[in-house]
Amino acid sequence: MGTASSRRAPGAPIPILFTHYGEDWIRGSERCLLDLLAHLDPGRFRPVVWCNAPSLEREVARLGLPVHRSRFSILFNWERPRWDLRGYLHQVAEGRRLVRHYGIRVLHCNGGAPAQWLVPVGCFEHRPVLVHLHAPYVERDRFLLLLHQATLAVGVTQGCLQGLLMDGMPPGRTRTIYNGLDLTAWSRGEERTLRQRLGIRPGDVVITQVGSLIHRKGIDVMLRVFARLRRTRPQCHLVIVGDGPERPLLEQLRDDLGLQQAAHFMGFLPNAGAVLRDVTDILASPSRGEGFGLTVIEAGAAGLPVLATNTTGMDEIVTSGHNGLIVPIEDQEAMLSALLTLVDSADLRHQYGQRLRQTVHERFLISRNVSEFSRTYQELARVPCPSSGVGDGRMPWAAYWRWAGRVLGRKVAPRRTS
Repeated sequence: MGTASSRRAPGAPIPILFTHYGEDWIRGSERCLLDLLAHLDPGRFRPVVWCNAPSLEREVARLGLPVHRSRFSILFNWERPRWDLRGYLHQVAEGRRLVRHYGIRVLHCNGGAPAQWLVPVGCFEHRPVLVHLHAPYVERDRFLLLLHQATLAVGVTQGCLQGLLMDGMPPGRTRTIYNGLDLTAWSRGEERTLRQRLGIRPGDVVITQVGSLIHRKGIDVMLRVFARLRRTRPQCHLVIVGDGPERPLLEQLRDDLGLQQAAHFMGFLPNAGAVLRDVTDILASPSRGEGFGLTVIEAGAAGLPVLATNTTGMDEIVTSGHNGLIVPIEDQEAMLSALLTLVDSADLRHQYGQRLRQTVHERFLISRNVSEFSRTYQELARVPCPSSGVGDGRMPWAAYWRWAGRVLGRKVAPRRTS
């Protein structure tokens, strides 16, 4: 295999290595990465993707971009193996090989995990490392993944960066770039006959939730609240779009609550946007945890009102009482009250929906997302190679010693006896 020169001709595209570690699916962070890759100007940037999942590998190949797939290993992982040192060192070596082969100028970690091996790669090869955070990270992971040592941390919301700032990371090495919606792709498809197929009458109110069927999405909470709503508002239906490991349990809960004719599980749909445009009156996002909330901006593009929980960064999208409603996580009483407010007022639904649509067009379109990332890549690529690595005082290592001391202190502290 030949090796690309590390020197880039003036005006030549900037080679960027995008690295993603995740499950074998295309969901939030994978979708955001693919949208970014599809819209970057090929005359200015030359993306290369390194991932561990076959599904992402296939999607990147469809874009006609170079893609490499490897088995990734994280040291001190929450799951086994927790101490695969050989695999970790192999990843660092492979990262260095990719940097040299493609003449990579910027390392982009799509999520926090790849920083653990790309930070050393950036240090050895004197390349800037951007870590793109799609969710907030707990203190343990912030330190073990070396997030503070990245050249720049980009959060999909300001809330995703708060932990790093609390640890002492300089604000000047953080940046917020909101996710962006590709309206062209989102507008494809139609579901104009779905209401009829589900037995939903004209004038009935449809509440939709879109997302993976996992505990974090709070679908169990939504079902319980919806059962209470139906007692006084029998004209309401719940449409759940998505699939996941908890589907059998959630369908059983639906049946136990007597909602067989009112709560409809649609499974994964490639045209979920069509369900929002053609079927839905209210978008519900009752999650226990989010980093952004892509379905919320999709609902806004459709002119829909949103009921969401106060997960990380949600108040950066929705202003409660202006373009939607935000309630505390798992607060069923507050969620029921908010749903009643929206169900009972078509005028309010329209007002909130139109305001959220304006918010989306002003702040959350793919064109703005790509423009801000493009400017960021150009800034990082201008940093001279000898000084753009990580080993130049990015974050005082004393902060790591203090964290380790806190961890050890908690472990050796005497337990209280009753």
